[in-house]
Amino acid sequence: MSEVYYHASNIYNLAEILPLSKLHGSEEQVAYFTPFRAYAIFYLRDMEINHVTCGVNQNGVVIYHEQFPDQLEILYCNRSGYLYICENRNMELAHTNGVWVAYQPVIISRVDFVEDVYADILKAEQAGEVQIIRYNSLSDEKKQSYIDMMESEIANNGYIMSNSKKASFFKDNFPESWRAVKNNSQLRK
Repeated sequence: MSEVYYHASNIYNLAEILPLSKLHGSEEQVAYFTPFRAYAIFYLRDMEINHVTCGVNQNGVVIYHEQFPDQLEILYCNRSGYLYICENRNMELAHTNGVWVAYQPVIISRVDFVEDVYADILKAEQAGEVQIIRYNSLSDEKKQSYIDMMESEIANNGYIMSNSKKASFFKDNFPESWRAVKNNSQLRK
């Protein structure tokens, strides 16, 4: 019997999962899957923002890292989506633990609707399938490392000059980083 794999999507009524994503670090087209339902639900996200900060440890537990206050709730509350369930047919282990890829279309066995992604994540946390490292529990040093990292992200991607949804996300949730980039760009003028 084949193992069950999950693919998260905001799109309803798919008959198969097509290899439409780029393989990490290459130009090859793949479809991503995971055998961990708890991991898949984090990918029911806003595709424009696409700020997923988790991975699967060696024990199959999803470790989620908040990088700003209330990140989990801000990103996932009132979101819904679909988990497409497939059997592993010609999938390969990808670049990171818990991630599998398919180079060919994969037929769907069934679909589960997730009405409230945030509530589903909290249930998975209670069941021990997810460990959430909340922002408020971080050391000042770790918080500063996120501020510095996001400052680079904002500067390197030109978000300071953009009106995009992703730029607004950084401005609203990483205000220290945003101000630093804005101040640096004003100094260079």
